[in-house]
Amino acid sequence: MRKALALAFLAISAPATGPAWAQTDSSKPQVAALEKITVTARKRVEDEQAVPISITALDQADLDKLSIKTIEDLKYVSPSVYIAPTAFRQDTLNITIRGQRNFDAPSGGGNPGLAFDTASAVYKDGVYYARALGLTGSLFDLDNVAVLKGPQGTLVGRNSTGGAVLYNSRTPGPDLGGYVQATVGDYGRAGLQGALNLPLSDTVFFRAALNSENQKGYINNFFFDPASGRRNTQAAFGFKKLAGIFSLKWQPDETFDLVLRADVSSEHDTGSTYHDLGFFTGTVASNGRTSICNIPVTCLPFTDLRGQVMQPYYLTSTATSVSNPNPSPQAYNAILASVLREQNYGFWSAEQDISNLSQGHYQTYSATANKSFDDIDVRLMAAYRTFDNTGTAVSRGLPFESNTYNYNFPKYESWQSELTVNGKALDNKLLWTTGLFYFNERSPNDGGFLYQFLPGAAGPPTAAAGKQFSITDWSNNSEENSSYAAYAQGTYSIWSDTRFTAGVRYTYDERFAHIATQSIRTPATPATNATLTNAVFNPASFTYNGISYAGQSNVCLLTNANGVTLPLSQCAADIRKSYHKPTYTLALDHDLWDGTLVYATMRSGYRSGGINTQAQNISALTALPEQVQDYEIGVKSDWELAGVPLRTNFALYETSYHNIQVQQQVPNVTLATAIGGGQCTQALFNAGNCVGFLNENVTLNAKAAKIYGVEWEITAIPTDWLTLNASGSYIDPRYTDFTFIVPAGYLQPASGTNLSGTPIPVPAWQTNETATVNFGTDLGGLPLGDTTFTAHYYWQSRYLADLRSFNPLQRTFAYGLLNFRLEFTDIGHVGADLALFMNNVANTEACLPEYNGVLNSAPNGTFGSPGTSGVLQCIPLAPRMTGVTLGYKF
Repeated sequence: MRKALALAFLAISAPATGPAWAQTDSSKPQVAALEKITVTARKRVEDEQAVPISITALDQADLDKLSIKTIEDLKYVSPSVYIAPTAFRQDTLNITIRGQRNFDAPSGGGNPGLAFDTASAVYKDGVYYARALGLTGSLFDLDNVAVLKGPQGTLVGRNSTGGAVLYNSRTPGPDLGGYVQATVGDYGRAGLQGALNLPLSDTVFFRAALNSENQKGYINNFFFDPASGRRNTQAAFGFKKLAGIFSLKWQPDETFDLVLRADVSSEHDTGSTYHDLGFFTGTVASNGRTSICNIPVTCLPFTDLRGQVMQPYYLTSTATSVSNPNPSPQAYNAILASVLREQNYGFWSAEQDISNLSQGHYQTYSATANKSFDDIDVRLMAAYRTFDNTGTAVSRGLPFESNTYNYNFPKYESWQSELTVNGKALDNKLLWTTGLFYFNERSPNDGGFLYQFLPGAAGPPTAAAGKQFSITDWSNNSEENSSYAAYAQGTYSIWSDTRFTAGVRYTYDERFAHIATQSIRTPATPATNATLTNAVFNPASFTYNGISYAGQSNVCLLTNANGVTLPLSQCAADIRKSYHKPTYTLALDHDLWDGTLVYATMRSGYRSGGINTQAQNISALTALPEQVQDYEIGVKSDWELAGVPLRTNFALYETSYHNIQVQQQVPNVTLATAIGGGQCTQALFNAGNCVGFLNENVTLNAKAAKIYGVEWEITAIPTDWLTLNASGSYIDPRYTDFTFIVPAGYLQPASGTNLSGTPIPVPAWQTNETATVNFGTDLGGLPLGDTTFTAHYYWQSRYLADLRSFNPLQRTFAYGLLNFRLEFTDIGHVGADLALFMNNVANTEACLPEYNGVLNSAPNGTFGSPGTSGVLQCIPLAPRMTGVTLGYKF
């Protein structure tokens, strides 16, 4: 209660929703003003300030001004929103709204398939993008973007327990026109974008928008193998993006229109990587040696999966110390040597043997028909979406290959349709909406392969317990999901200034997964095969990277509920689950006076249950749906103080979170052994002395959590040439009841099995401030058109995290990023535009943390094991980047 009162005091002392920039005609520069921004959060066009929930709304001009190029960048302008790529996948985004998160990539950083759904829904042009894969495309030629905060379980639907991101492309119109713009910048940035709006007749209009964008990576790769002379200079986080949006609109009269749209894109990424920040020394011994020997290739030799022979960094190691650094060229890629070199290279550097390359091709085809019947508007949308995606995820920026995941989405497909009917009744006092929703998605054979040989084995793979090379095959796994829903919502005007909203939705979900995961252990002999339960020996060699390994053991990677490996002949499971849930919305809003709205909203949300296709134990394959109950109060006010236009919005919320789907990294030791042979016990694992295990992201249901938060936004226009905006959020999310039992075949994580009272990993504070200065037309008498300067600053606190199992150095740190943009619009009054921009002006060194809110440590096998040694790593955010954009409107 004290916490809630404290948050209420903070909310009252500073207001909330996110930057509400004025929607303007992009062809005519205007002085910023508190103009109306329209959104479709409630399936009808409304002023954002009239909707009784917290919203961030932006148009294309705002996106350009604030350097918002992808969905990921929305975190810099939208309070309570944190979006970042997964640790291994540059093309896959984790979207977190109000502390409710998507899953990170599962074992090996690979492909999550269709196993679980997101906590925040993404819709483009009314089409549901169910997968987080491929959401990194450029935002261009848009009418608007809206981020809805809190559960949207009634009108948006399932899998929006945190909120939703809705964005809409520009629609063809009756006027001939368009634009073209080119961008160049450092790091090889080059982009070309344009759109053409073409009326084909009085009733048929066509619009085509194209975007091509390339940039080299900003994390330099200095990998070198002195023995072979092989180098990898592929910089990380580079990309090539190509996209087109083609729309055809038929409008025979004012009561009907039909829009056909094809949205196609491709993306090639050079992948993510890690920078080594340093290392820390623990207290837990490593297989009889001092703790620092836990770091790979520090005390023992290692031959990786490319045949690279590495000698240890130290020639002498005992139970208490290490000494005599190794002068051999074969010690060049020992991790400690690589760490020291990276300190000289600088923050944006890595030495990664294999790059995390990926490529994807995405197509969405939709048809939307709108028909008006007096006071009733009917909208019918149908869409088909398909994509393919392949790529590689490797071991965290390391100078050798020991853990490579080749993932694959060969043929994802989804079909969906939605019927929405809006109407009025009771002398227009009642605005009502009702609808039906259908969605189906399928993805056959979308697993991939994990190739793993951990450095603890010492030397090359050999036919001995704990020293074999393992290959996990998920490529025969397939999934299909379907969802059906019906919804209705109405807003009734009790009085002219007071409205009551009530809505309900019922959702029924069906999920299917075919799981047939197998593993290969090589080199192998009949003797090593006999140590594996139900394994089948194959004398044929297995070849990887041109290296042949004699003999192989084939074993099923599914177990029964008791953790016993199934026979290879029975290595398949078809899992079918169904889930259903009603969700609702209740809201009361009141106009205190003209321009000032107060509201109270209560909502529920539902996230579908799922099937973990990469789990091994049958009892760990499914997770229950999660539910949220949300309470929000707020005020949205446009007013004046001493003649200064002000917008002051704030929202205070509390969310009760039940059956939370949590990915808990749990070591699967079904096929693991201790180094040198024998059983992998809990103590040996904690000390880093096991090989052949998988750190599996088992999805569990935490019983309950509470989330308290406040969001604020203040916009002021003190003069006709200056606009100021300050917005931000504070969040306190914690598990209140989270204990779990580790399934058979797994060991306990080092943090234990009681996480009650620990935080959900998000930054507690986020703020962003913007100043826009309009210097007027033709500054200094020169034909420069309208001249505008924008400065934007984003700051976030360190991540909340459960640090009990981690070294204190793994705690994240706060950071701030400053961007500048100078624009000249309608230069020479001929439609020409010029913009100069600089992002991360101070060249701030900032990091992305791991999914659990801490900095990574290598080796990953002892990540989160107290007292062990490790190399401190993080994924660097972009350095200072500058560029120029030249455009022309016609």
